[in-house]
Amino acid sequence: MKQAPKISSSKIVALTSVMTALVYLATSISLKMPPPLGAWHIGDIASFVVAFLCGPFIGAFACGVGAMVFDVWNPVWGGAYVSWAPATIVIRGFMGFMLGKLRRIFPNKPMLSELTVMILAAVQKNICYFLYDYFLFGPAAFFDLVTFFPLSAIDIIITIPLLASVRKALKIDYLV
Repeated sequence: MKQAPKISSSKIVALTSVMTALVYLATSISLKMPPPLGAWHIGDIASFVVAFLCGPFIGAFACGVGAMVFDVWNPVWGGAYVSWAPATIVIRGFMGFMLGKLRRIFPNKPMLSELTVMILAAVQKNICYFLYDYFLFGPAAFFDLVTFFPLSAIDIIITIPLLASVRKALKIDYLV
């Protein structure tokens, strides 16, 4: 595998748009849960893949904005999650940045790097959403902790072979 060549700024904008739409679409594939749980979705899988392939800046934008647009409006639940939008753009944006920035934290061990960063990102995201939900719902937010971490583990387990398959198909480790 090899690093992607430099690409023009117009291609960066196009790639950012497509990746943001991908995160939105994956987040929209959801199952509504009772408050304070929000929705279970596959948006984190898309976020992991996008941030690893595209780096910290596209990752931050696509993960934050794509997920926030889901909160504001989505095809299944409408604006049911709009109260999470301010937190989502910050929490998921930071998650995307962290994933993209730290994707090579162990330069000679890319798989270990990405696994470590996915775990760190999931912990960061889950704790931040718990704190936000505690602000919104009080002690009922503790139900978040029961579901967030098992779902994050499933997301990570699915991401590893998916990312390997995407890289194999593209014959490249990183797009940006």
